[in-house]
Amino acid sequence: MAVPNFLCVGAQKAGTTTLYEILRQHPDVFLPRNVKETKFFVNEEKFSKGVKFYEQEYFSEWKGQKAIGEVDPAMMYEEKSAGRIYEALGKDVKLIFIFRNPVSRAYSHYLMSQRKGFEELSFEKAMDAEEERLKKNPSQKFNFSYLTRGYYAKQVERFKKYFPVENMLFLVFEDDFIKNRKETFNRIQDFLGVKRAELNLDIRSNEAAAPKSKALHDLTRKKNPLRDTLGTLLPKGMKKSLQRFISSKNSVAVANPKLERNKEKELIDKFFLEDIHQLEKIIHRDLSSWYRQ
Repeated sequence: MAVPNFLCVGAQKAGTTTLYEILRQHPDVFLPRNVKETKFFVNEEKFSKGVKFYEQEYFSEWKGQKAIGEVDPAMMYEEKSAGRIYEALGKDVKLIFIFRNPVSRAYSHYLMSQRKGFEELSFEKAMDAEEERLKKNPSQKFNFSYLTRGYYAKQVERFKKYFPVENMLFLVFEDDFIKNRKETFNRIQDFLGVKRAELNLDIRSNEAAAPKSKALHDLTRKKNPLRDTLGTLLPKGMKKSLQRFISSKNSVAVANPKLERNKEKELIDKFFLEDIHQLEKIIHRDLSSWYRQ
């Protein structure tokens, strides 16, 4: 068995599931098959079980592939992940970052939270309420972190404390993942030290969906007596699997609405401009397409 020598650490809503599905095709790349995100470096309780648990639980099916990895966008956002990764895997692990326009990322995140029944505020009100919400209920940080997940420079700086920059691959979702996917996956394969393979690059994962039945959606996603009763009777893993199964059967694909460019620019200026300029210096990339009209 073995542990990862590479991780894709984020960002959320920036193509990480598609990256996972595409890299799974590569004969020299091993990724856990049963679960995309182990949460080992995100969840304190899991991390406390130790590296042997991580190895045996998620990488026992490894068959000698050269690149062994995991994809979980929560790793970039969770404050303690960088230190845990260093402690468990050492300084030589390779790290892939994907950055997306932070307002369009936040809006996609917001729509997902809304569809799952977590969010009832308007987008702008949710952004204004975020700081107070997370203070009052820190356990909700992964649901309501529309703004804080988009402060990429701060997150990369946490990783730079532990890992050399040459072990980091910085990708821009709009330019690299959408416009230049073939060239980008060649870069990723070179970065991982594996031979370039012919991969199906047309995969589209986590496409937007809406519930067919709002009543059934609310029954499985919102607090109610039936959900609470089932929660006490079913094991945690089975409860989540059942919830995912019902959601998949109760979903229909939809087109995500888009923010107007003027509104996007206004929110970039209000919340993200300083962090974007810091990120440009760190990754040596021009990100002006995010903030120029």
